[in-house]
Amino acid sequence: MTLKLKQRLFATMLVMLGLSLLLPVSWSQAEPIHANDMPILSMDTTFPRLSKEELVENGFPDHMHSYWWSSWEILTADDGTSYGPGAFCKRRQLVPREGLFVEPGRNSFGNFITLQNEAYKPCDMLTMLENLDWAYRDLSEMLGMVVTDTLTVLSPDNIPDYRSQTGLGVWRFYKLDGNSCIIEPYGTLQARTLEGHAIFMLVTDWLLNQGLPVELPTWLHFGLMEYMSEDGVHLVNYMMEFRSQGPFLYSPILVNHILSQPPDLDPGKDRENFRRASYSAFLMVWELVENRGGLDAMREFLVLVSQGVDMEKASQKVYGLGIEELANSLDPVVLGEPIGDNTQSRKPTHPPQER
Repeated sequence: MTLKLKQRLFATMLVMLGLSLLLPVSWSQAEPIHANDMPILSMDTTFPRLSKEELVENGFPDHMHSYWWSSWEILTADDGTSYGPGAFCKRRQLVPREGLFVEPGRNSFGNFITLQNEAYKPCDMLTMLENLDWAYRDLSEMLGMVVTDTLTVLSPDNIPDYRSQTGLGVWRFYKLDGNSCIIEPYGTLQARTLEGHAIFMLVTDWLLNQGLPVELPTWLHFGLMEYMSEDGVHLVNYMMEFRSQGPFLYSPILVNHILSQPPDLDPGKDRENFRRASYSAFLMVWELVENRGGLDAMREFLVLVSQGVDMEKASQKVYGLGIEELANSLDPVVLGEPIGDNTQSRKPTHPPQER
């Protein structure tokens, strides 16, 4: 090859490189949107929140970690009241407010009491109370459930204590009985970066139990727990263990059976079935809320049921199908995963700039 030819080829390569830098990046090459930057879940949100293409590219939303980041700002209610993480403690110092009671081993505010080891300092455990209050404020509005009861949440000292008191593995975050709950040690949930999900899941569970005169179908109850707690990213990650074994989604009838039964005595089997059934229930409610009327329709349905309207009639009125027909139309075995089967482990706990 002559020197002139080499020079021409080199110049051509430089021009092509320059053009590639100037051209817009295609959708398939664009950096995925961080789970925290996706549309938030609220009554003002437009549904579906993401297009099919965006879901495949980015996965599910997750806004349950950002309060650990430096950019977090305390939430403010319409009346000017601050709430959420940081409302009761600032720089590890207690922020007194009316109705907040802090004493060794016991904290309380609004609808919630937390019990924990007396050795903890106030701001060691007040994040749990802040999250409970935050979850209640948001979820009671979105679900249309107002409950006047008080929920007492006990955080054991360690995992062995949690297991002995509940009989549950750590893949089940809490044991709820009426207005009493034993939660996985809160410090452990924080270490797993799952405490926000666990608290929103618990409060959804509690609101549906205490705010409705009848029990929802198991798939809908658990699906709402998973959906309202934005647990989809983590559920997808859990499913990576089971994908290589073949089909892993469950039909509505199997979801109902697994999630309505006591935990399996075989821990490995219980973990697998619980997580697969939970993901399947999540997918059903994802489809129902995102693509069939949003939170407005879901809230209308729940309010009708809370007012004593027969669930079958409420389902017909809001969704045009009876409750069993509705479940069958949402079968994840038939519909598949909105994000597709080419999924990857995502890290929503890392701030967007640290991806």
